[in-house]
Amino acid sequence: VTSHNAPSNVSEQPYGDLETKLGAVNRANAAWEAATSSVPESIRGLGKSAPEFSVGLEGGVEEAPASAAGIMAAARSGGGDKASAGDESKAANVLWCMAWMAVRGSGSSICTLAKAPDSSYKADADASDKPVWGFGRTGSFELPPEVATLVHGGMELGDADDKVFNRVKSKHGSGTVGILTKGMIDRSSYYVHSLKLALVPWIRPELYIDM
Repeated sequence: VTSHNAPSNVSEQPYGDLETKLGAVNRANAAWEAATSSVPESIRGLGKSAPEFSVGLEGGVEEAPASAAGIMAAARSGGGDKASAGDESKAANVLWCMAWMAVRGSGSSICTLAKAPDSSYKADADASDKPVWGFGRTGSFELPPEVATLVHGGMELGDADDKVFNRVKSKHGSGTVGILTKGMIDRSSYYVHSLKLALVPWIRPELYIDM
């Protein structure tokens, strides 16, 4: 396993599913290319010139749909399902945090080594030449209003986190999710379930990979 500086080629602070997912795909592709150009001699000797998998992760924020934001704001003010003008104003500052995982691999017998015991999939001769992608998205959580205001103002989430919670480089530590959950979910564990879900195409290849 190797790690690489893989650019996302999207905004410093991705907004929405589309841009965040694209950032993850770009990172996975960049990691694949970096790993391919730096394959250790010990592996080249086995006839390998490319990785089996590459993984890209990208964190982002998203606006709640107007209808959903209005419902949440109204519920908090005790207004049932009808939001007042004040509720709608508060709803406009709501941001949700989430992240996308993108995994690039192939349909090779090595990539599908962990397939389910009852899987009927059998890799053909050129399966390793067929690109296969898997995607997973984390759970999402609402950012505190003070953080959301800073991000809406153009600040990257990690910097907003540092400012509000008086920390330094929190995005390389426990992350926003870590301080908000009192360490019950840190930045690393936040990604675990979605990364496992991104591997589903190789666990059930007969359902996802062209036969």
